[in-house]
Amino acid sequence: MWCELCEGRGSRLAAATTAIVAVVAYLLCPMGVAANGSALLDKRDGFVEGCGAIIYYETIGQGRPLMVLHGGPGLTHGYFLPHLLPLARRHRLIFIDERGSGRSQRLTDFSGYTMDAMVCDANEVRRALGVKVMDVLGHSFGGMLAQGYAIRYPSTVRRLVLASTWSSASQVNADFLRIKDAIDPELRTRLEAMEAKGILGKDGAQLPDYRALADQAEGPYNYTARPPAWDQPGEALGWDVLVTMWGGRSDFHIDGNLAGFDFIPQLRNIEKPTLIIYGDHDLASTGTEEEIHAGIPRSRVIVLARSGHMTFVDQVDEFLSRVSEFLD
Repeated sequence: MWCELCEGRGSRLAAATTAIVAVVAYLLCPMGVAANGSALLDKRDGFVEGCGAIIYYETIGQGRPLMVLHGGPGLTHGYFLPHLLPLARRHRLIFIDERGSGRSQRLTDFSGYTMDAMVCDANEVRRALGVKVMDVLGHSFGGMLAQGYAIRYPSTVRRLVLASTWSSASQVNADFLRIKDAIDPELRTRLEAMEAKGILGKDGAQLPDYRALADQAEGPYNYTARPPAWDQPGEALGWDVLVTMWGGRSDFHIDGNLAGFDFIPQLRNIEKPTLIIYGDHDLASTGTEEEIHAGIPRSRVIVLARSGHMTFVDQVDEFLSRVSEFLD
C-alpha cells in the first residue's frame, strides 16, 4: 500500500527492491547467466472469477505455459515449491489453489465442491491469463483433474503429464486397500476401531490421533528416498473440500462425491501425447498406472526408482529431467 509518509522514501525503497530482485534472479539461474540480466524470472499472482468460486493463481517464469494442478483435495500448490522451480527457466508455470484450498474461496455450500467445477475453474484461469494452448501437469488428485480437463477441453491442451494418479475411484480404493492390508496388524486394528467410532471432530477435520495413525501407515508410500525435514512448515488443509469429495469415514476408501468417478472409458479420447510418471513405492500401484497407459493411445510410462508418491521430492533431478525431456 502507498501513503504520503512513504513517498519521501520512494527512491530508497525502489533501490532496495531492485537489489532483492537481482539476488533472487541470480540464485535461480545457472552460474554466469544472471550477470547479463536476461534471466530474471517473472512472478505474478492474483485472483480469477472461476465457475462460482474465486480462484487464486500464481505464475512463475517465461516460455510455453504449463499449468500445474495440485493434489488433495484440500492441499495447495505450495508443496510443489521449490522443487519444480527449475522448470520456470523454460516454461511459464501456472499454479492454482483449487476451490476450498489455500487462498482460493471457501464455499458455504459444500455441494459446489465437485471435480467438474474444479476443471471449469482451471479453464477460467487459462482464459483470464490469455493462454490459448498449454501443457498440463497434474499430481495425485490433480492428475484426476488433469484427465478431466484434457477430456473436456482437448483443444487447449498440447501435452499432458500425469504424476502418481488414478483414473477411477475403484483404482483408488483397490490401491489403498492394498496399503491397509500390508500394514502391521495391530496398527490396522487401531485404525479400524477409530473408523468404526468416527474419525471427524467437531471442527470437521480428522481427529489428530487418527491422522497420526493414517500417516504412519501411508508414510512409506509418500516418501522413500528423502522424507521432508521434521520442522518443515505445513499449510492449512481445506477439510471441507476434502471431506465432501474424498469422504469422512476412512482415509483408505472414497465415500464422498468422488465415489463414482471413472474416466477409464474416456481415456481413449485423450489424443494428446501423455507422460505417466510414478514411483516404485508409490501410493498408486503399477497395475493402476499400466491401466491408464493402456487407455490413453499416445502415452508412455516412466517409473522412478527409490521414490514414493512425492516423486518430485524423492527424485527431484530425475523427475525434472524426464518431464523436461517430454515437454521440450
